[in-house]
Amino acid sequence: MSQDGGRVVRLVAFLLCCATALAGCAAPGKLPATEGLAPGVRIALPRTSPFGDVEAAQLVEVNRGGRRSRFDAFVEGNDGRFTLAMTVPSGPSLMTLEWREGALLARRGLAPEAIDAKRILADFMLVYAPEAALRKAVSGGDLVFSGGGVRRIFRNGELLIEARAPEGNPWQGEARLVNFVYDYTLTIQSRSPGPQ
Repeated sequence: MSQDGGRVVRLVAFLLCCATALAGCAAPGKLPATEGLAPGVRIALPRTSPFGDVEAAQLVEVNRGGRRSRFDAFVEGNDGRFTLAMTVPSGPSLMTLEWREGALLARRGLAPEAIDAKRILADFMLVYAPEAALRKAVSGGDLVFSGGGVRRIFRNGELLIEARAPEGNPWQGEARLVNFVYDYTLTIQSRSPGPQ
């Protein structure tokens, strides 16, 4: 083989390796998948979004162990697709999640790798998913619904997680999730152009 032929073979091999590596980085996560909510309690993320038609702007405050942070979120979806775009308040992108056709794609902006897309969707499911979808999805704990948009997860009589969404249009008003096991609270202020 000539010297030029050897270079071409090495170049093609290099490009194939690069293409394979890039494809692996861009590949979406397959759903359904499960996410741990608390020790022994899991939620199955279904192939498609259970939220239905939704459009909302949100201000999300996270309180974890006394440290508070805020971000803006923009939610848009229908039965086949759900998109959640998170930004620094009035600033650059943190992360955008796209959930459709049995896959979850996370495009990172400033968000560190430690922020898990499946965890974000799991928390959104607990707050906003209809009762029937949650009953199918939660395992390992007792899921209890009560009035006022409240849902709680117990295990062996201990309250692990409590979520509350506004009644009527859950995407209009304040929602809250408290994970007592992992010591964090989400407070979500939503504005939706839909009926109030």
